[in-house]
Amino acid sequence: MIVSEGFDKGQAGIIGTGFFFAYGAGQFVNGFLGDRISVKKMVFSGLFFSGLCNLLMAAGNGIGFMTAVWCVNGLVQSMIWSPMLRLVSEHCQDENRQKVCAALNSSVPAGTMAAYGITAVMLMYAGWRNVFLMAGGYLLAVSFVWLCGMRQVEKEPIRPAEKRFRKQRTKGRKEPDTVKLFVCLLVVLFMQGALKDSVTVWVSVYIRETYGVSAVLAIAGTIIIPLCNLSGVFFASKAGSGRMDEVKASGVFFAVCTAALAVLWGISGTGMPVSFGMLALSTTAMMAVNTLLIVALPSWYGAVGRTSSVSGLLNSAVYAGGALSTYGIGWLA
Repeated sequence: MIVSEGFDKGQAGIIGTGFFFAYGAGQFVNGFLGDRISVKKMVFSGLFFSGLCNLLMAAGNGIGFMTAVWCVNGLVQSMIWSPMLRLVSEHCQDENRQKVCAALNSSVPAGTMAAYGITAVMLMYAGWRNVFLMAGGYLLAVSFVWLCGMRQVEKEPIRPAEKRFRKQRTKGRKEPDTVKLFVCLLVVLFMQGALKDSVTVWVSVYIRETYGVSAVLAIAGTIIIPLCNLSGVFFASKAGSGRMDEVKASGVFFAVCTAALAVLWGISGTGMPVSFGMLALSTTAMMAVNTLLIVALPSWYGAVGRTSSVSGLLNSAVYAGGALSTYGIGWLA
C-alpha cells in the first residue's frame, strides 16, 4: 500500500493506529456489554460488519477514507473477543478452562500466520485490494458458520458459577487491593500492546528496508513470527498451571522480551536470521503475557459474572498501547 498508493510511513501508520484505538475503545464498552447481551448476536455482528469493512477497503482510496473504515472495523471487531471468553467461562469446568483458553488464544498467531501467508501469495499475482476482497468474503461466510455452531452450543446448559475464587492459590495470603492491581495491570498491558501488536505490524517493512529484500519475501518471512508465537501460548499455559500465578509468570516473560530487544538493538543490520529470531522471541514472550493476563486471568471472574467486563477493560489497555506505538514507530522510521 505504501508503494502503490504513494503513502509515507506516518500516513500508513495512521490507518493501523486508527484500528487499534477504535478496537481498544470498543473493548472497553463491549466488554461490559458482553456480560449482558447475547454472545451469539454480538460475535455474529462483529464478524459480519468486519467483512463489510474489508470489502470497503478494497474499493477505497485516500488515507481519510481508509482510516475511517478501519476505525469502524476496529469497533465491530471489539464485539468478538470478550463475549467469547464469557462463553468459555460459562461452559467450561475449572480443570479444563486453562486448556480451552490457551486453545482459544492460539487462534490469534495461527490467524496472523495464515493472513501473512495468503497475503504474500496473493501479492505475487494480484494487487493488495484483492487481499481485502478475499478477507471480506471469508469473514461474511464465517459469520454464518458461527450462527450454525452456536445452535449446538445453546443446547448445552450453562454450568453453575463457582463460588470460590482460586482458593488453592490465595490460601494464607492477604487479599490484594483490587484497584491497585488493576491499575498496575493496565499500565503493564499498555506496554504489552506496544511490544506485540505494533511491532508485528512493522516487521515486514523493517526487514525489507534493513536487509534490502522484496516486499513479498519480507511478508513471507514474517510468517515465522506468528508461527513462533504459537509456542508462547503453550509456554503461558504451562506457566499458568505451575507454581507461579498469571502476574508473576508475566513478569518472567517481560524479562525475556527485554533481553531479546536488547540483543536486536545491538545486532540490527548485521544478520537477518538473528534479527528475525529476536523479533520472534520478543513477540512470543508478549503472546505468553497476552494469554496469561487477557485470557486466563479474566476467565476466573466468571464466578461473579464479570469475565467479559474484565477482559474488555484489560484489552482496552493493550490496544491503546498498540495504537500509540503503531503510529509512533512509523513516525520514528
